Amino acid sequence: METARPVEKTRTFIAVRIPEGVRRKLMEIERELMGSGADVKWVSAENLHITLKFIGPVEPNRVEAAARAVESAVQGITAFEVHLAGVGAFPKVSRPSVVWVGTGRGGEELKSLAERVESACEREGFEREPRPFSPHITIGRVKSPKGLDALAVGLERLRMAEAGSFPVEEVAVMKSELRPSGPVYSELAGFILAGSQ
Repeated sequence: METARPVEKTRTFIAVRIPEGVRRKLMEIERELMGSGADVKWVSAENLHITLKFIGPVEPNRVEAAARAVESAVQGITAFEVHLAGVGAFPKVSRPSVVWVGTGRGGEELKSLAERVESACEREGFEREPRPFSPHITIGRVKSPKGLDALAVGLERLRMAEAGSFPVEEVAVMKSELRPSGPVYSELAGFILAGSQ
């Protein structure tokens, strides 16, 4: 008797995608920070996004549950503008593990949207994220202590940098495939906000 093959799980997250023009500006910030020579895995242009919720590996039928959650979460939410401004690091610039670009205008709306997504996902049986949502775009992940002093100088210099604005018109359920060359993201489902063009 054959044993059933395990179902391949789908690494899933919920995100706001970034338009190309803004991605180009984010890549300029990355290139400037690359000059520090720090050992950072920089995020490729096509992978730049704002994560509203990371779900993790789930069975295919649970992806539908995530899509249902997002569909209900965006009901009645009107499209809004987000301005990207400020460069920093988690947990802090002097001891970075993640390099990010933050949000100015539109940040509160993103927080509200993320909370609605979180609550809707919880209703579908997904675990709630314990940390409070902080709207940002991850642009790099630090791999070792090499060059961190120079990176901190670069982060301080770009602390007030701006990367433009864009309208948030859609929330996407995304799939992440881990490959040797790096992760590849693809959209599984997208839900349009009210008032989008």
